[in-house]
Amino acid sequence: MKRNALSFLLVLVLVMALVAPVFATGSKEASAAAAFDPNAKYEVTIGAYGDLEKAYKAVFASADFKAKYPNIKVTFQTSDFGGHHNRLTTVLAAKEQSNDIEALEVGFIAQFVEAGGLMDLNAAPFNGGAISKNIVKFAMANATTAKGNLVAMPVDIAPAVLFYRADLAAKAGVNLDNLKDWDEYIAVMKKLADPAKGIYAIEHPAAVQAIPLNGGKGGWIVNGKPLEPKAKFVSALELVRKVKAANVDGDLGAWSGPWSQAYIDGKVATIVNGAWFGGTLRTWLSPEPGKWRVAYLPGKMMASLGGTYLSIPETVPAARQAAAWEVIKYLTTNPSAQLITFKEIDAFPALTSVYKDPVMDEPVAFYGGQKVRKIFADVALNIPENKVSEYDNVMLAIWNGAVTDVVNGVATPEAAYKTALDKIKATIF
Repeated sequence: MKRNALSFLLVLVLVMALVAPVFATGSKEASAAAAFDPNAKYEVTIGAYGDLEKAYKAVFASADFKAKYPNIKVTFQTSDFGGHHNRLTTVLAAKEQSNDIEALEVGFIAQFVEAGGLMDLNAAPFNGGAISKNIVKFAMANATTAKGNLVAMPVDIAPAVLFYRADLAAKAGVNLDNLKDWDEYIAVMKKLADPAKGIYAIEHPAAVQAIPLNGGKGGWIVNGKPLEPKAKFVSALELVRKVKAANVDGDLGAWSGPWSQAYIDGKVATIVNGAWFGGTLRTWLSPEPGKWRVAYLPGKMMASLGGTYLSIPETVPAARQAAAWEVIKYLTTNPSAQLITFKEIDAFPALTSVYKDPVMDEPVAFYGGQKVRKIFADVALNIPENKVSEYDNVMLAIWNGAVTDVVNGVATPEAAYKTALDKIKATIF
């Protein structure tokens, strides 16, 4: 699924600033969910984006789901990534009718995590914390407020890895497995890039900036102070500067026409992204099997770059909440559902119990027989937890400006950091 939402997030920052007071009052007006009746008929609606509908339809068509929930019919309202999140922001702010279940990409969680508008799935009768012991901890933390409210359940995650073209690596005589640090990665990229032939080692310098920040999902405020520790943020900008200075990138804007064509033509040698990007390669950008491989990030850095969550808006009538919760529980905690979703759209399971399934140890033909799922699982189990806040998207927007300044050479990493910090303090603190 397409997870690059930074430009869309910039638009929503101002919207959320205006509607946050409305969101904040919603939880007091929520009604208690009625008990689920296995003998009653339910129709549950899901608001989805991208290819989620494809995956979940396969889950609901399974014999296991039909046997457990013969009384639940599921329908979808699906749109593109931006349209879905824009609609959801609008209907929640206006307290208008929503779907019984609304999907959220992890980049949007912070908008609702403190502002409200979504049911607390830790509260009775949901008690989400009680069923989450086998869900990766960092994903649960990303959807939990400072007060302990759980605003959504993680259904898939995106452990970040290094995808690379095996044929281009072999031609350059380089090994991208077990890179000791980012400096070694940059040295390898210089051998991979062939500007005369239009072959780039990486799409854009900004592609690496979120990795040292664990994907930029949370962690922007520590002990009440933004952009701390300073060294972590300055080093992320310094990494961007080094990649730009190496002159190995294609200056390709993600999801643009030139960007996609470069992958289709086999002109990009590596990409840092979440596990889900394998599905994009396999189904669209580079479908011929055997060309790509997966490696740990340089220095075996652990980070996340994407993920999907499922929520129940407070506007959902109490009579419909119980069935919605049953569907969410099934999608997030049922091993069969998690594996079907993974098989359909490469959305890596958030449920750790399936990491022991034999499928995780299978060679994958697309990656030349490499057992890539073992790498994905190892990363997923070691991604650090980050606290999120309602200010994260404002800070992310400002931070992206700092990254752009470094890429364009108009500011040093130190100066760009200071400018970003000053803007954040003036805007929020």
